[in-house]
Amino acid sequence: MIFEETTISSEIVYEGPVFNIRKHRVKTVNGESVRDIVEHIGGSLLVAITDTGKVLMERQYRKAFECALLELPAGRTDPGEKPEVTAARELREETGYSAGSIRHMLTFYPTCGYSNETLHIFICRDLSPGETEWDDSECIELLEYEPDELIDMIMRNEIRDAKTIIGLLFARQAGEI
Repeated sequence: MIFEETTISSEIVYEGPVFNIRKHRVKTVNGESVRDIVEHIGGSLLVAITDTGKVLMERQYRKAFECALLELPAGRTDPGEKPEVTAARELREETGYSAGSIRHMLTFYPTCGYSNETLHIFICRDLSPGETEWDDSECIELLEYEPDELIDMIMRNEIRDAKTIIGLLFARQAGEI
């Protein structure tokens, strides 16, 4: 039996530029409890494949882990923006490329225990180079990898970003890379 929690009260306890935190008091099977939820608008993740079959990757510093991580390009959706528009915009902004073909592959919830974030994975092909449009605070190293090399890096625990692992393994299983 699945029990749905009923919200008794709800308030935003932190409001920030990237996410909010909302505290819910809820009725549970055994009484009441508190649920803190990170409210995040969501975003798009890009498996961008060059004409030579390589996958575009980014290395950037992540303060939460105090190191640089290798990741697929991704970005937050703007309010009212459709995920495929986010995908095209983020590809251009972060890599400088535009895609002749952008196709939705998967939608998933990366951290359903405490966040409402939804991520959409897109396959991007027929890439045309251009100029990056990084935010003032971004510093990204753009790299290209053979798909087999990336899968090996996942298996050696060298790629640790969950959205990147999901995107690459799903793309491999779907025959995209």
